Formats: sequence, C-alpha cells, structure tokens
Amino acid sequence: MKKYDVIIIGAGHAGVEAANVLNKQKIKTALITFKKSDISYLFCNVSIGGSAKGIVVKELYALGGLMPIVADQTQLQTKILNKSKGPAVQALRAQVDKLNYPKLMQEKILEMKYLDLIEDEVIDLSFDAKNKLNGVNTKKNKYIKANYILICTGTFLDSKIMQGTDIYRSGPNNLKTTSGVSLQFKKFNLQLLRLKTGTPPRVFKDSINFDKLKIEPGSNDPIYFSEKRLITKDYQNIPAWILYTNQKTHKIIRDNLDKSYLYSEEITGIGPRYCPSIEDKIKRFYQKDHHQVFLELESENLDTIYLSGLSSSLPKDIQDKFLKTLPGLEKVKIAKHAYAIEYDSLNPIQLKQTLELKKIPNLYTAGQINGTSGYEEAAAQGLVAAANIANKINKKSPFVLDRNEGYIGVMIDDLTSKGINDPYRLLSSRAEYRLLLRSDNAIRRLYKKAYKNSLIDNNTYDLWKKRIAKIDNLILKITNLKVTKKEQEIDELLKNKKISIKENTFPIINLLKRPEISIFDIDKILTLKLKDFFDLTIEEKKHLEVEIKFEGYIKKQEIEVRKYLKYQNLKIQDDFNYQDILNLSKEAKEKLTEFKPSTIHQAKNISGISPSDIIILMNFLNKKN
Repeated sequence: MKKYDVIIIGAGHAGVEAANVLNKQKIKTALITFKKSDISYLFCNVSIGGSAKGIVVKELYALGGLMPIVADQTQLQTKILNKSKGPAVQALRAQVDKLNYPKLMQEKILEMKYLDLIEDEVIDLSFDAKNKLNGVNTKKNKYIKANYILICTGTFLDSKIMQGTDIYRSGPNNLKTTSGVSLQFKKFNLQLLRLKTGTPPRVFKDSINFDKLKIEPGSNDPIYFSEKRLITKDYQNIPAWILYTNQKTHKIIRDNLDKSYLYSEEITGIGPRYCPSIEDKIKRFYQKDHHQVFLELESENLDTIYLSGLSSSLPKDIQDKFLKTLPGLEKVKIAKHAYAIEYDSLNPIQLKQTLELKKIPNLYTAGQINGTSGYEEAAAQGLVAAANIANKINKKSPFVLDRNEGYIGVMIDDLTSKGINDPYRLLSSRAEYRLLLRSDNAIRRLYKKAYKNSLIDNNTYDLWKKRIAKIDNLILKITNLKVTKKEQEIDELLKNKKISIKENTFPIINLLKRPEISIFDIDKILTLKLKDFFDLTIEEKKHLEVEIKFEGYIKKQEIEVRKYLKYQNLKIQDDFNYQDILNLSKEAKEKLTEFKPSTIHQAKNISGISPSDIIILMNFLNKKN
C-alpha cells in the first residue's frame, strides 16, 4: 500500500503550484494525473495573464510560484494591457508556446524530490468507518493512503463535450472524465453546480491570408512576470493579428442558433459571463455589427493559429461556413473545431478561506472545481490550498490573504463569502483597493507573508528586503532633492514639455508629480545626482515613480483599509454557536450557522444578513473578547 502525507488529484495549473509548495516544505506528496503529458496542458487559450490576471501572476511570483517563471521562459509575445490608463489597472499578458510551456513545467515537476508523479485514474475518495478522509481509490494502484487530499480536477468532473447535436461524455481534448467524486459530494449533501465553458477553433496558418489582417505586436522592450535575472531564453516579440466578424458571419450563426447546444433544451451548464461564445455575443449584443477576433500562433513548432473570441458549440459544418466569411480566412482549413464542455463544480461558499471544505476536514479543492475560469485563478488557488495544508501539518496559522493584500485574496474572499452563479473571472473592478494591488508592487505587498509561510527561501527574502529598502531610501532622497532652472538638463526638459515654473530652485518631485513627466524624462538627472538610482531595473524605476506620483491617493486608500480591517480582524470561531445571541434574527442565525463565516467581513457578504444583525454580532463578539 502506498502512503503519503498529501495526495493531489489533477496536474493542471492548480495541481502543479500545489506540488511545488509541498515539495519545498519536504512534505511527501503524490500527484495523480491520467498522463504525464497532461501536466499544465493549455487546453484553451495560449496566453498567461491579462487584465487583473496578470497581477495575479505577479503575485504568484512574489509567493514563490512556478507559473510566472515558466511563462517568461516560454513566451512568444508579451505586452502591457491598459497602458494608456492608470497603474492600478495595468497588467501583463504573455502569449506562450503551447508545447514548451507544459514541457518545461513537466521537467520542474519531475525534479521534485518529495513528489511522486502517479499516472492513474482516481475512482473515488476513501473514508474510514467514522467518515474520516483517509486516501483515494484508484484504477491501477487501488487504495493510496493520505491524511490530506487536494482536488484540482479542472473541467473533468462528470464532463461532456458538445458540438451541435454531437454530444458525448468526455474531458477536454477527448480525454477521460470521472464521476465518482461528484457522486460522493452529493452523498455529503454538498451543493454541486453545473457550469459550461468553451474553446474556439484552431486553423492552419498557411491557409490564412495575413495581408488582410491587422498586426498586433507585443512590447519591444523585454518585460517579465518574474525577473530578467532568472530567464535564460531570449525575449521574443512574435506578432499576433486582429480581424473582425461581419454581417455575413452573423447571419450564418443567427440562422443556425437552433443547432447550437447553447440554446438547446438539454443544456444545464451556466456559461461564463465575461467570455461568451460567438453565438451568445451575436444573440445578446445583436446591435453590434462586428466582433473582434484575436489570432495567435500556438507554438513555434506548430502550424496552427488560435482564434480567440470565437468559442462555439455549433456543428462542425456550420463552423466551416462562418469561418470562411472572415477576412483573410476565405480559404481557411480547420485543424480543430470549436466545442463547448459542461462539467460539475462545487459552490465555493462551502469552503473555508483556506480552501478546505467545511463539511469534510482535510479535503481541499482548487481551480475550476471551485467555479473559477482561467489558468491564473487556478494556479493561485493551488498555491493557497497547498500552503494551508502545509501549515496545518506543521501546526502553523492559516495562510489567508486579505482583500487589501492581493487579487488572490479578493478572489478567494469572493468565492468563499458570496459563492457563484456562473464561472468566476477576476476583474480589476472586483478589487475595491486596486490602487494598492498593482502589478509593480506585488513583491512589496507579499514577500514578508511569503517568507513567514515558507513559500520563498532566505536568499530571496533577503534580496527583496534590501531592494525595497533601497527604493524607499531613494524615494526619501528624491523627495528632498532640489534642482535649478539653470541646469542644462532641467532647462531643456522644461522647454520641451512647455512647463513654466516661477522659482529658480525647486524640488524635483514637483516635476515628477506632473502627469506629463515620467521617471524616464528625469532618468539622466537622477542618475547624476543619486548614485543608487543607476542600479535600478526599469521595473523598479516604474515602481518608484508610482509610489511618488500617486502618494496622496495611496495614503487615502490605506486609510480606507484601516477602517475595513476593524471588521476584517474580528474573527469568528468555526464552532461558534449563533443561538447564544438572543437579539439576532432567526434568518441570520440559520444562515450564519449554515455558512460558518470566519470573519465579520464574510458575515456581511452573506445574502439575507441585515446591517442590524451585523452590529448585534459585532457587539456580542467584542464583549466576549
């Protein structure tokens, strides 16, 4: 009989991050997947990051995650989204190589000393006579013992593929599906949701007329989720392309909506609100005469193009027809048709903030099983779940990120306190403190917590601590630095930018705080006057600039956070008896007992809990404390 401390079911983006965390802490772990080649496979798009998601990947780097480094090491194109907007919403997006990304992740997994990779199929979870979790039952290895289980099954739980009337039980890419765990969840009276997602067609590159498409380049200057010092490959800027649908496209799709599974009577899954299929776009946004399609090369070693924005569940012959109405695709050859997939997920409101199930101790879930969409959200949950398993094994406090500490904290708080109705996607609008949760300050925000929870090593901690101290020292020096209009560089800058300043001598910070002046406009001046400034990376200079330019707004949000923390820090024990509070409404008692919030903040977010109930609960807890 095989025996481990932890079993991870599924080796997707959540599973590999979890394995990495547990391996670092020398916790003996089994990672079970159907096939080794499935590790971190990019079943849908070929990008990492994006709006809000790119900040999550930056946070993963600050927390010792694998995804940022592997993405940087396999990128084909990287760019900054929302560049014309403020720093709070700017985020990186990398187009990665579909073959090289999982290959590199597989190499990292196979190097892990305290991890066994097992190619097998989990039939169901194992419980002892007292219903205590004690392992899993598998097809090949039979019973495998473990005290802790982390389920990262993605879209494989009781899943089925849909292409028009062609409907069959399968996981993504025609891989196996499994239903045993879903059946057990039902026996424990856990609420399962039926969700749906989709993927667009892949077409052969040599069948496209690129002269009719608009080129969409990435950044010429190297930019990274991690750091340049860690990346051995040359930075690449392979182009992507854009085209638009037209009225011919829309007519073919509209005339065949009855053949789409999305509009059939059989559908039970709820699709993603923020990544709708092309059928859904045309039906919901009927007033629009075109929709954008983004074309990306899947790999340097493949001749296929990914058509982002065209996910569909229409029959193959209808897909053939509407694709040929697109400019440049008149003679297109399809390598793989689009399909929709329906699958089981848990309503995440049944989880603690540690991602442990409230009803089943030592059972954790991460990724799309928790109702999220996206590689980045899954990776973040895998890291958080594994960190909490490790802390529980080592008898340490739970690892929980607050809403003011990271987008990861926002996501997990949303999931566990509000639940979901459709696949959850991180958006910058979900973060009320987004000026504090920027891409440039992820390390500053999280490195101490990462070190405290054994997610980064001593050397990394010391390096980042010194770097932040250096930036803070430079901010102080720049704040006190004065310049004169007589200086050649200053004189030229004022003339070029048409800036009029009355004083002959003035603080240089007055220039930097102007919207038309960037840190790079005064780079030469600062390098001459401040010795340490020369050593900063481009990323560090941008971070320094934001800290100075937006100082007032940042301080304002920090005041808001302190008010919020008064509620957030008021903890509620898992076994708290709400029946003891005499004046609490009957509905509040029932819902609080059912959802078991861990903080006042979580209690506030439960539907049906009134402000007066919260005040009564707060007063009771304050008296008790």
